Amino acid sequence: MYDFIVIGAGISGVSFAYKASKYAKTLLIESQDYDREIPERTNIFAEHNKPFVDDVFWNDDSIFPRPFLQLNYKSEKCDGLLHSKEFGAPLGKISHTEVLIKKLIDKFRDQGGKTLFNENVAKIVRHTDYIEVISGKGESFSTKLLVLATGSRGFPLQKSLGFGVPESYMGIYTNIYADEAILNENFNFQYMFHLNPNISQNGPFFFNVGKGRIATGYLGNRESPTELKNKLIRILRNYQKIQPFMKGIKLDESIPCISGGISKHPISSFSKDRVIVLGEAAGLVTAFFYEGILCGLASADIAATMLEGLLASNSNFSSAELKKYDAEVARVLFTYFRNGNACEYLFYTESSSSKTLWNSYSNLLNTNKTVRQYVYEAHINQDLSTHNTDNDRWVGERLFATIPVISKMTLWPKFLKAMSF
Repeated sequence: MYDFIVIGAGISGVSFAYKASKYAKTLLIESQDYDREIPERTNIFAEHNKPFVDDVFWNDDSIFPRPFLQLNYKSEKCDGLLHSKEFGAPLGKISHTEVLIKKLIDKFRDQGGKTLFNENVAKIVRHTDYIEVISGKGESFSTKLLVLATGSRGFPLQKSLGFGVPESYMGIYTNIYADEAILNENFNFQYMFHLNPNISQNGPFFFNVGKGRIATGYLGNRESPTELKNKLIRILRNYQKIQPFMKGIKLDESIPCISGGISKHPISSFSKDRVIVLGEAAGLVTAFFYEGILCGLASADIAATMLEGLLASNSNFSSAELKKYDAEVARVLFTYFRNGNACEYLFYTESSSSKTLWNSYSNLLNTNKTVRQYVYEAHINQDLSTHNTDNDRWVGERLFATIPVISKMTLWPKFLKAMSF
């Protein structure tokens, strides 16, 4: 009998398993063969993630090989730049996330945690005082509490347990390798977020610049994996707005691409008797930026902290007790989410207004120091429950003031509604 079984070894599942194994007998199950290979991921890791990562990892240069110094909210007309030197400290770091996951797994095992990789879960059976997990090979494992951290790779398990499922879109990314000299010459930023409704009306195209590699892709459409990859190759080869960044970087159609569902919008409940849901599986992703690492780390930390006391008191992990997890997730994240919801409503819309708004916002970032300061503060604030939504409204008001008069006439109802989020 395990205290906890965790299904899914992405950032939320592994982070939870590592923290929980300090006080609980824990099994981590993952369908991919992580003993052989963990897929490479290059991500921005804003400073607001720091409270959820132990210093032994935060200070490890193999995990975080470069600081996150400058972002580029790029529009068709300009590069909307924010450099952290204006405010005295980096926006965060750039992570080679597969290294973080590997080191979390190693620490988890050192603490007595058990792993079962390259194994699917076929069925979950509720019993009166425990939950039974049956693998695809027919093996049975029992646990006092089940933790679902399955991301957006499909939701049959949580559906079978009576949970809702988040809204999900398709996305694709790939890592492209290049000499540091080329990356330093081509990229004066570590993160680029670019909206173009011709690419997608539901999400951005992005660059994350790591050490010797860049991650690039786009989010928000519903094409097949083949269509997603073909489109990404066309963008990287032909889209004029990004060609200066691709100069001297070799690109061929054999590059491995990872495509799959990307969740957003929280489900109605993250817990039931003896079960909790973490991270992207619960729709805990910021709606505009599709920022999933923060929410995965935060929900894992909240759960691991709360469950320690319940386990020590010999809890039966009832829904009533686990509702404390739902409430704390809402307290920590949902104020910050309001800005993402408002931006989603404003910017992910029909083509002409989306371009107008994003062009105006990129220019506003360049020309208004207070806007830059508020964006900077959102990246570095380590207590997101105190996120200042008045700052977001102020930026929204400045944005409305800068758009063309004819656009004001048609867009003011949307701004009014966005201000109410």
